[in-house]
Amino acid sequence: MMRRFTYALAAATLALAGCTGGSEQSSSQAAQLRTYVDIIRSNRQGPAPLPTLTPALIDQLTVPSLEVIVEDRDATAFLIPFSERRDSRPGLLRTWRTANDAMVVMRGDVLVTTRGLGNDLAGSQADAAVRAIQAQSPISGAHTIYYVDGYNQTQSIALECEMRTVGAETIEIVQRSFNTVHLQENCTGTRGIITYDYWVDRRDGTVLQSRQWGGPNLGYIRTRRLKK
Repeated sequence: MMRRFTYALAAATLALAGCTGGSEQSSSQAAQLRTYVDIIRSNRQGPAPLPTLTPALIDQLTVPSLEVIVEDRDATAFLIPFSERRDSRPGLLRTWRTANDAMVVMRGDVLVTTRGLGNDLAGSQADAAVRAIQAQSPISGAHTIYYVDGYNQTQSIALECEMRTVGAETIEIVQRSFNTVHLQENCTGTRGIITYDYWVDRRDGTVLQSRQWGGPNLGYIRTRRLKK
């Protein structure tokens, strides 16, 4: 269950706070995270409280961190990188993981697959979207989604997509502003109109924020890059 995730962001910050000094504010944050982790370790029922995200807390992290929100369940998880590799297709293939092994796989920051979120996305192919993000300009093409149906059979959804540049936008993530280019991918298929949004850092092409479709079972998920 999403609510039982041991959030990797909290664990990483707690470990760092335990071996460094800091201000009264950081000590208070460390105490909050200890309480949070204790709740998870006690295996209590019900949703555990999330740590309050602040610039000071983010600064303490020593690894990249990703926030994922499943819209249909209003459920949030924090993830850190587990592995990454390159192959013949465009984009770095990176696996993000929570401390209890739930995973989200991205190719060039475009959603590929999920594991352990419930109603998981089995896979996707969206090379045109990856190239558009790399170029920070509209490149249109196919976007194929794979999911498992109620009979445990893998089904595919073929989407024809048109990418467009919405424009330059300044977004805020945990009280910090970033200059981005907003790319929007509008797709049509048997499920109607599906829209993907990517807010790309103008400096290095990182997707700082996104809203992506995880298939008919998972629905839309939102991401924010908390730490590069």
